[in-house]
Amino acid sequence: MKLEYSILEHLSNNDNGRFIDVTFIEDDYDSLISALDELKGKNMILIEKNTGRDFEAFGIGNDRKKSVKAKIQMNGRVHFHAIKSKNSGTSGIDRRKNRWSLSYFFTF
Repeated sequence: MKLEYSILEHLSNNDNGRFIDVTFIEDDYDSLISALDELKGKNMILIEKNTGRDFEAFGIGNDRKKSVKAKIQMNGRVHFHAIKSKNSGTSGIDRRKNRWSLSYFFTF
């Protein structure tokens, strides 16, 4: 849960409409990929996996980390703000401010 929160926080803070590199959020690459797959399954993020080049002919192994980029979706943003307000123990005034910031995303 903490890794998912870290991923959503990173994507929310750096959201510019493009895919953002999330490869180095966690040292354990396998747990990062499983957390990203779980968030993708819940329709909170989009994932763009880059294919690495094959440098085996040059004597470089292919066991290195591959770059993973992600983009937050509206469900992820709403879920992140809900977790953030729940964990911080915000008062009623802060919750109202949070609702107004979320209402910005729902305007047409």
